[in-house]
Amino acid sequence: MPRSAPSPDDRLVAYGQAPVGQAPPGQPPIGHGPGGHGPGGQGPGGQGPGGHGPGGQPPGGQPPIGEDQQSEQGRPGANLSRDPSDPDHRFVTAGQISGSRTPPPERQQELWDNVFGDNYQAMGEPESLDNPGKPLWIYALAGSVAIALVGAVLWAFLAGPLASNTPAATNTAAPKASTSASTAPTKAASSIPRLPRWSGKAAPVTGIVANPSAGITIPRLGGTWQQDQRATIKTTYGFDTRQYVITGTNSSAQILTGPLPAKLASSFTSEDDLEPVIKQVVLNARKRFFPEGNTVKKIAQQPIKVGQSSGRVIAYALTSSTEKATIVTAAINTGKDVPAIVYMSIPSTSKQLLPDVNTVIKQIKVTPTS
Repeated sequence: MPRSAPSPDDRLVAYGQAPVGQAPPGQPPIGHGPGGHGPGGQGPGGQGPGGHGPGGQPPGGQPPIGEDQQSEQGRPGANLSRDPSDPDHRFVTAGQISGSRTPPPERQQELWDNVFGDNYQAMGEPESLDNPGKPLWIYALAGSVAIALVGAVLWAFLAGPLASNTPAATNTAAPKASTSASTAPTKAASSIPRLPRWSGKAAPVTGIVANPSAGITIPRLGGTWQQDQRATIKTTYGFDTRQYVITGTNSSAQILTGPLPAKLASSFTSEDDLEPVIKQVVLNARKRFFPEGNTVKKIAQQPIKVGQSSGRVIAYALTSSTEKATIVTAAINTGKDVPAIVYMSIPSTSKQLLPDVNTVIKQIKVTPTS
C-alpha cells in the first residue's frame, strides 16, 4: 500500500531541527533573550541601550543576531551548513552546490512516490521464488532428442545393421515355405505325366463294339483279343461289353465298357470333374478282380476330347500279393444321366498288350442320341 509523503516539518523533526519560527526543544525562541518581553509585553526598562532591553542580546556576550541570521536559523535545515564542532564556520554542502536545498512539495511528493510508491520493495526482502526458470521448450527439445536416440539404438539392434541374422533368415524362409506349400498341389498335379505312348506292335482293329446304353463305340481288336459273348457279362463284371486275353491260369487282360454302374452313380457330380467317377470305378474293380490288400499308384492322367464331348483318362499301377497290373480308365460325358466308362487292365506279364490301350483311347466315339 503506498505510503503518504511526510510534511516538510516532519522531515525537519526527523533531522533534529525545530519547525520554522520555533526554537529547538529546551531553548528560548530565536531572536528573544530571556525576558525579552516581560510581563505586560516588554521587559523592564523597555528597550535597553541600542534599542534592546536586557533580554535583547543572547547570553554569553554573543553579538546580536541580525535579521538575516535570524531568518537563516529559522529556515529548515539551516544548521546543516555548519560544522557542529565549529558553529561559526560554515561549509558548503552538495545540496547548496546543486541548487535549492529543499525541493518544492510537488517534487517531494513525486520523489516519495518513486521511492516508496506502488513498485516499492523494501531493502533486504528475499527475492521472489516465482522467478521464471528455463523456457519449457528446452525441456521438450531435450526429451525429444532422448527418445529419438533410444529409438535409433533399438532399431540398430533389432532390425538394423547390428541385428542378428537369425530372425532375417527365419523370415526369409517362411515366405519360401509358404510359397512351396501353395504351389505343392500344382506341382504334384503337373508332376504326373500324360498317358504314355507305349512302344510295341498294337493288335489290329477288326471292327467296332457298340454300346448303345453308354452312348459310345470302341474298336474291336483282333489278334489274341476275344469278344465275350456270354449273357452273364453284366452280372459278372458290372458292364455291358467285354474283350479279353487270357494271360495266365487265373489272370487275363480285359476291356470293359458301359454306363457308370448305378451303385457308383453318386460319385458323378459334375461333367467338369470326372476324377471322382474314375476313382470309384477303379476301387470297385480292385475289390472284384484282384486279391485283397492290393494298392494302386497314379502314373498318368490327362483330359481327352471325344468329338464335341469332354472326358478324362487316368492310369494306375496296381500291386498285389500275387501280381502286378496296369489299369487305365476313361470317363466320357455323352449327354446321358451318367458318363460312359471304358475300363482296361493289362497284367505285368503281358506288357506287349499295352500299345492296344493307346488304340482304344484314340478310337472312342460318342454315338448320336436318338
